[in-house]
Amino acid sequence: MGIKELVAVIDRGRKLYIQMHRPPDPDCIASASVLADMLSEEGLKPRIVYTGLIRKPETMELIEDLGIKLIRLDIETNKDLVTPKDQIIVVDCQKENSNVSHLQGEYIACIDHHPELAEKTYRYEDIRPEFGACASLIYSYAVEYGYEISPLQAALLIYGIRVDTADLARRKYMRDIDLFCELYKIANHDLLSNIGKNSIRPEDISTTIMAYENLTIKNNIAYSFAGEDKAKESLAELADKLISLEDVAFVVVYSRCFNGYNFSVRSQLSTMHAGKIVKYAFAKMKGDGGGHMSMAGGLVPKVAFMDLVGGKAIMERVINMFDDAFENVKMDDGVNSV
Repeated sequence: MGIKELVAVIDRGRKLYIQMHRPPDPDCIASASVLADMLSEEGLKPRIVYTGLIRKPETMELIEDLGIKLIRLDIETNKDLVTPKDQIIVVDCQKENSNVSHLQGEYIACIDHHPELAEKTYRYEDIRPEFGACASLIYSYAVEYGYEISPLQAALLIYGIRVDTADLARRKYMRDIDLFCELYKIANHDLLSNIGKNSIRPEDISTTIMAYENLTIKNNIAYSFAGEDKAKESLAELADKLISLEDVAFVVVYSRCFNGYNFSVRSQLSTMHAGKIVKYAFAKMKGDGGGHMSMAGGLVPKVAFMDLVGGKAIMERVINMFDDAFENVKMDDGVNSV
């Protein structure tokens, strides 16, 4: 699998788009940007598209500083940009994801590091969950292709890897560590040192306080309600913080949004596979979710909680939802399976 094989399935007579998930995080942006540059080397003209509001100021600053050209589709001027005649590559996600807006074009390819969600329907598919970050997978493409990564691109890819692997501490992704070291040798270190500075906003502090105030711990599992309409990135950061609590092995953080509840989940145990537990629990609630062994997330529609009044009752249902999953997602050779 690689650039040459990907190019072979692309129709040069049709417009090409690289789609990111909603909203894109640094790993997704880094992966899409470098992939677009490599495809440009083949004479193609891919355009990177996304939906959703990018809320993190350091992410927006990085996009501006590096001159990364992104097109937001969920605004009036771009809502009809992608047509049924166009072709789409999804990166750092799959078209079946709940955080992927379905576009009118043909989904011809997928490059992702999350577990496979559905049977293969792409002309080209490279899904490798053994990678902790899609940026690592894309860099491996560059190495195989002979594409020379610039110092700025190296810094961008490193930032993507750091975010998606919690600074390489989330799991022992040995391949990511090797590629991180290779990139570090060529990265622009001025950019690396500036990424993330002054990135804490007052609302992040209030969200963290709310998350700790609404914390419930049961059987080494931490549950927390983070409030209204919180960015998925904020939920993920909170989950990463809570998993470090003493005697906590599994974390569930959630926030109410306009169409339901967003969740971010973390696990420290191979016997509690976060992705499979979330997939099982949310499916029973008519929701959608999944992910890796150590990290997962998804959405449960508001109809699943409409009969309840008050945060305490909702928390109880969330706990019961996961208790049911813990009981019914069976263990198999040390790893849970449904």
